[in-house]
Amino acid sequence: MGSSAKKKREKKTDFQKTKLKVGKARPKNTNATDTSFTAKSIVLKQQSLTETSRDATTLFNHNLSLVSSSNAKQRENALQYLTTVCSTAGKEGLPQSASAIVAKAQPYLLDGDKNVRVQVLKLFKVLPAAEIGPLDQVLLYTKAGMVHLADEIKLFSLDVMDWLLQTNVEAMMACPGGWVKTLRTFQNLLSWHGGQMANGAVTNGKWSATKNTSNKLGSNKLLVHQLNTLASLLTLGLKSPRVDPQAAAKRAALAFPLHQMDAHMLSKKANPFGYLNLFGAVRDVEGEVYDDAEERVIVFNELGLLEMFITGSKEARKEAGEVGRAASGVEKALRLAEMG
Repeated sequence: MGSSAKKKREKKTDFQKTKLKVGKARPKNTNATDTSFTAKSIVLKQQSLTETSRDATTLFNHNLSLVSSSNAKQRENALQYLTTVCSTAGKEGLPQSASAIVAKAQPYLLDGDKNVRVQVLKLFKVLPAAEIGPLDQVLLYTKAGMVHLADEIKLFSLDVMDWLLQTNVEAMMACPGGWVKTLRTFQNLLSWHGGQMANGAVTNGKWSATKNTSNKLGSNKLLVHQLNTLASLLTLGLKSPRVDPQAAAKRAALAFPLHQMDAHMLSKKANPFGYLNLFGAVRDVEGEVYDDAEERVIVFNELGLLEMFITGSKEARKEAGEVGRAASGVEKALRLAEMG
């Protein structure tokens, strides 16, 4: 009886650990792999550890797809690669069109990572300005950034606006609402609002002072940048292209007696009197395209923006320092509309 119970206790189970005897080696596992051999080399067939085997176009397209990666560092590295390739591209041209690159990267003008935003702007600067194409979406993202909640994105969007004005001002003005809606954005940013305009005066309302939103960025840094960018926009938008009087007189003398003959002939345009809008729907003044400087001056005065901007710049000029100097630049640009 006792011996049988002892045998049952001593009987091994599946989960019982084997007792090792002192002085003997541990038994090998039944499924152990023999690793006693030594290999001189390891050969990986049909694989490469370098990027030289990739085609340049394939590698460019791969990095272009990584621009939309969820990882900020990966986006930054992809944009750096694209910037390097675009800046060193020779006569062969770019693997992708400049408009396709801009369309892929433009949403990241509002990226939360500062390095990504800066790299996007660097990429845009190295692209051929004439090949970028329509700037409707770029301008839309830029204006969205100008009214962003984050001050850093506001300040960066003004840098993008400066780039547009320096390199693509004509394409920018060719965008629907590129003139009036951009001015309205600055008007809202600076809080240059008054009442109804009557006989060139602000009535039925109190003037709101220039808003300073640069609490985190230091002393008036954002406000100064806004005023400087507005002055550049007004100068480039209201200033007519310079015409050499001597060259114009010389051309008129050579064309005599056919000088201004086109004005007396049938127009070659499909709708020569379309600007009168005799039979069309109500015009969307703010959403229209104003290619000519004279048209921009006219609509700038008709909408009462001239008087509002003059009053706002005078109020801003009362502040000393950089803000006053920037407001003086705006007043100087507004004289172009007064002369017009």
